[in-house]
Formats: sequence, C-alpha cells, structure tokens
Amino acid sequence: MQIVQVAAVGLGCLAASVSAAAAKVKCSECSKTITRDVVVVGGGASGAHAAVWLRDNGQSVVVVEKASQLVSVSPGFHPDAPFPVRLLTPAQGGHTNFYRDPVSGKEINVGVQAWMEYKDAFDFPKRMNVSTSGSMQFTPNVAQYVDFKTGKTIPDYVAPGPDTLYPALARYLAVLEQYEDMILPGLLNFPEAKDIPEDLVMPFGQFVEKYDIAAAVPQIWDSTGQGLGDTMNMPTLFVMQASGVPMVKALLGMGAAAVPASGKLYELFEAVAAFLGSDVLYSSTVVSATRKANPARGIFLTVKGADGKVTCIEAKRLLIAVEPTPDNMAPFQLDTTEAEVLGKFKFPTVYAGILRHPSLQTLNAYTGRSVEPGSFNYTVFPVAPQVGRIDYLGGTEDLFQFTAVGSQEDTAASMKARLGDSIDTMIAAGTLPASEGGKVSFSIFADHGHMHAHVSADELRAGFVTKLNALQGRSNTWYTGAAVSAGFSTVVWEYNKVLLPKLVKGL
Repeated sequence: MQIVQVAAVGLGCLAASVSAAAAKVKCSECSKTITRDVVVVGGGASGAHAAVWLRDNGQSVVVVEKASQLVSVSPGFHPDAPFPVRLLTPAQGGHTNFYRDPVSGKEINVGVQAWMEYKDAFDFPKRMNVSTSGSMQFTPNVAQYVDFKTGKTIPDYVAPGPDTLYPALARYLAVLEQYEDMILPGLLNFPEAKDIPEDLVMPFGQFVEKYDIAAAVPQIWDSTGQGLGDTMNMPTLFVMQASGVPMVKALLGMGAAAVPASGKLYELFEAVAAFLGSDVLYSSTVVSATRKANPARGIFLTVKGADGKVTCIEAKRLLIAVEPTPDNMAPFQLDTTEAEVLGKFKFPTVYAGILRHPSLQTLNAYTGRSVEPGSFNYTVFPVAPQVGRIDYLGGTEDLFQFTAVGSQEDTAASMKARLGDSIDTMIAAGTLPASEGGKVSFSIFADHGHMHAHVSADELRAGFVTKLNALQGRSNTWYTGAAVSAGFSTVVWEYNKVLLPKLVKGL
C-alpha cells in the first residue's frame, strides 16, 4: 500500500468515504498517530522559534525536521555550514551552526556570526537562557579582488573607504526606514499593487543611482546581497529583505550584533531542542498530506523517519517553516490557487562551508569581482553561477570559508567543481602559487538549495504579495520564514510574534 494513497482519503481512520475494512488497512501504515494543535514543518530559526512560542502560549505542537538536529546539520560531528559571507553576516533562516576543527580544536561559527538587533528579538535567546554578551571574532585578512572566471586579480580595484562607505550606508538606511513598516518584520503590511512605491520594484542598480549609494554596494554584496544571484538587476524589495535595516544599523554601529558568551550561536538551538524534547521528529520528512478547512481537525500528515517507519499526525493547524519550493511543497497537494502563487517564486541556490587547498595563502581573502568597468564605480557585480568569497579563517593552519551562488539549475556537484576550478584557474593565472599534489578538500560543504525567494517586478505590480498574503490560513495552513519575512533570524522571530496570534485564533 502506497503512503500517498493513505493521505488521499484521510489519515487516522477519519475518512468517512472509505469502508471500515479499507480504513483498517490504511491505519496499518502508521506506526503511531500523534495528535497536536499545530504541526510545524521545518526546525530552522523560524520553525524552532514558532514551536517555543506555541508551547508558551498553551498550544500543543510537533515539529517535523528533516535533519538529525534542529537547524540543518551535516553527517558527523560538525554541523552543516550555512551561508557565510564576510565576517558580519545576519542569520539566514536556521543556518546557525559551528564547525569544530579536529586539528586545532577551535570551534568556529560557520556563516552566521551574530544575531542582528531588531526590536525585541533578543528576548528569544533570553527566554532560552542563552546570553547575548559575547563578541564577534575577526580575522585581519588582506583583500584580494579576483575575477574567478579567469583567476586574475582586478587591477587597480580599490574598495570604498570609510569616508564614502559610511555616508552611503547612512543614505541607504534613510530610505530603508521609509519603507520599513511595509517590509519588516514581514510582508503582511505590504501595499496593494496600485500603491507599491516605485523604489521597491525598480532594479537595484537603478535604485543605487537614484540615491547615490554606490559606495555601499560592495559591502551589501559581500555581506548578503550576492545570494540573490543577480543583485543589481533584482527588484529592490528583495535586496532590502536580504540587506535591510538590522544589517545596515549594525554596520553603522547603530545596532548590536549579539553572540552568546560561549561564542557558539548554535547554543540557542541546543536549548530549544532540550525544551521541545520528543515534540521534534528528527530525520523525518512529510510524505503526503490532506488539508481541510475544518477548524477542529483539518490537517493530516504522513511522515517518514530515517528508520522507514511512518508516523501519522493529526492537527488543527499547519505551519510551513521551510522555503516554499516546488519540491518542498509537493507532499502538500497544493490547490490551484496555492500552486499558482507559490509557483511564481524563483530561487537562486546557495552553497557554503569550509575548504582546504595548499595553494591558498593564510591571512588572505579572495573576493569575487567583475572585470567590467562598472565594477570600479561599484555598479556591476558577478552574477550566478559564481564563487563569492574564499576567506582565510584565523586561528587555524589552513581552513578557508567560502560562499558560492548557483543558478536555479545548479547542483552541489556543479558548484563543488566550480570552486575547485576557480582555485585551479587562480593557480594557472599566477594569482596563487602552484603546490605539489594541490587539491581542494571540503571540511564542510553545505548545499542550502533554493534560497532568497523572489519574483519579477511585473509580478509585484500584478499584486503578487497580496496574493501571497491571502494564502495565510487557507486550508488551515500558514507560512513563516524568509520567503514571507526576511533572511535574518531576529526579523523572523518578530514576524512570528505577528503571525502566530492569527494562527492560533479560535483554537
């Protein structure tokens, strides 16, 4: 009996349309049935916070998490590497992890280096008894600006100095604050199509020219903007989501960048895991679902664990806390309206982690740049597929963190090859010295798949966000995370505080 057939008629023997004999067979597919008020799919930053909030507000909850721990982790003792960019990086979804170097014993925050201050979001670590009193670690690397396609350095490229960078960031922040209530902590207050400000739909390159913020763009691109894939041609709304108020305030010294006293950001998710206990189904994926409008008990999921056993979940509400990609949403049997709206999203693919190669030089950071003339006035940047950065990690002998952004069609294999080819190309160009037996090896390679959900400017003008917001609550299903909020953990936590009271209304 196929599990998907179980969902087609309802779970837990609740389907009145099937005979008692047939229902008995269906029930036998489940090793157990769990009944909760809310089922949360995804245990990243948004899902973990939501589960704690729901429990604190009197609701029973179960979390379905495909990884073996809360937040994405890779096999072995080291967690999966999230999206690391420069050393000042906001929390991208749940990608808050660390790597323990077996040689030096050093524990390294991979990707996310701090939680960016936003409203009262620091209350969440405090709620979990995790401090925010630590400080970030910096490595004084020498910047090498490279065209990773040719392996050559960019002659005469000069990064903006403080005298131009900080005024440009301040101008950017002033505009961000004009639109903050429309964008943060999420898109629930976004205007109707006819009222969308042109600033939000124009290409970011045009926005940069309009507000004279070119000197800020290298910092925006290096920090988080590169993850969009084609930053300068992206509708400005999505750049503001990826590089918004919390990050710019931190860069300007106007907002805190918090780290636990231990220095290990993953400590927060260890605390959440302990709090939730058996209410998290680890190494589990949703196989199929039936979603109904019935407010009393409208959600029925079949979930398969790593051991092959099937758990059935009956709940009143479903919270989707993963990116709404076609693959992620396939088990939920979207209706025509849901499929049409969510199908508009496009997603670059993001890859990151830690690598070794004997030719890479310590105390150096290799940063991707374009050779086009616009690179020198900071209006042209590489587009996906691309290597973003390869930076030396201080306190170790030979570890370098990397970021790479692929097109929607790229895979982990193609991007691993691109990273290796980029280093070989730098050696061939003389940018790096040759080394005997030189070969790239990955201490961690994290395939974060499809991230930075976005649509075209035309779709925004056609009312996409209004249609997206209308999906909240449809068939007792709700959505949280970066696609409906922004790619900062602290922002998503604040978004949950707005969304979840709507979700639990009537329970």
